[in-house]
Amino acid sequence: MNEQEFFNSIDTWIAAPKVKWTHVTLLAYFCHKYEKKNGIRFRLVRARKGPTMGKEAADFAKLFRTLAPDNYKELSKSKKDEVREKTNMKVFNYINWMFDYKFRRGQQSVNGTRLFLVPSLIVEFERMYAGYLSKRINDDKLGKLISWCKAELSDIFESHQLEREDDIRMIQKYADMYSLGPDSPERKVLEKAKEFKLL
Repeated sequence: MNEQEFFNSIDTWIAAPKVKWTHVTLLAYFCHKYEKKNGIRFRLVRARKGPTMGKEAADFAKLFRTLAPDNYKELSKSKKDEVREKTNMKVFNYINWMFDYKFRRGQQSVNGTRLFLVPSLIVEFERMYAGYLSKRINDDKLGKLISWCKAELSDIFESHQLEREDDIRMIQKYADMYSLGPDSPERKVLEKAKEFKLL
C-alpha cells in the first residue's frame, strides 16, 4: 500500500467499530486529527514497505502495548476482543486529548507520533482518564438510583432533590438529624444507594 492509498482509506478505517481497530487504524485516526487541526496532511516517514510498516505505525503499535494490560497476550480470544476495544478507545481518547486539550493552543503542538510515547504525558492522561471513567461509572449508578426512585419511591422527589451525588449525602444528613426509621422513604433511598455503591 502506498501513501496515497493509505490516506484514501482513512475515512473507511476509522468508521469501523473500535474492536476492529489496529495500530494502523490508530495511525489513520492520528492523521485524520492532524489534518483536521492543521489543514494539511501529516507527512509520514517514507518506508520501503509503505506507511503501514513505517515508524509511525510502529509508534502506535508500541503505544497500544503500553496502554494494554500486561497479560494481554495470555487472554482468551473473547477477552482479548473486549480488552482490545477498551484499549483502542483509550488510545482514541488519548489522541483526542493531545490535539483538543493538551496542545490545543500556544507554541507547542502535536508534531509527530513519538510525542504520544512520552511517559509523563501518558501518566498525565491516564490520571485524567481514570477520573473521567470513575465519574462516568458513578453517573451511571446515580442514573439507576434515580430511575429506581421514580419507579418505586416517587414521593421522595416531593421532599428532596435528587440530581447529584451530593444530594444523597444531604438525604443521609436529614435522615440522621431526624432519626428516621428504616421504613422511611429516605432510609429506603439510602439503602438502595448503598446497593449501587454510591455510599
